[in-house]
Amino acid sequence: MSVRGPATAAVMSLVCCIGLAGCANHRLEREFFFKNPATTRMERLRQYSLEDQYRLFRYGNDRFEPPLTGLAKPIAERGRSAVPFLLEKLNPHADDITVRDVLSLFETMGSIKSYDVKSDAHVMDTLRSRVSTMKDPGWKDVCSNMLGRI
Repeated sequence: MSVRGPATAAVMSLVCCIGLAGCANHRLEREFFFKNPATTRMERLRQYSLEDQYRLFRYGNDRFEPPLTGLAKPIAERGRSAVPFLLEKLNPHADDITVRDVLSLFETMGSIKSYDVKSDAHVMDTLRSRVSTMKDPGWKDVCSNMLGRI
């Protein structure tokens, strides 16, 4: 038996472990979307913590086509109590898609009137700053329009 046999087996074991760990990372999301009926999705989403709601919202926007943008509503309904959490997501290392998704949550808050986003100077300044530093010109334009609708 060659030396490659044990080395190959070790590499394959590592790949399998990484693959399984990656799958475990989305267990909540897979169970939420695929093990339960879509008709009860919003009702079930309201029962989760803010952090889990956000994970499910991001998964629904990033993994489905068309994106499940309606998942923003239960988070937006939290109003002021969700603001610190959302601002934390807009840290200087946030990517363009994170900025877009958080901005859509603030836009939804404004449209359902759960929080007066426009009157919160700190939130608006943070949103403007993050949109101005976006790298993708297409997303930057989309987010500038969203910001204008707040």
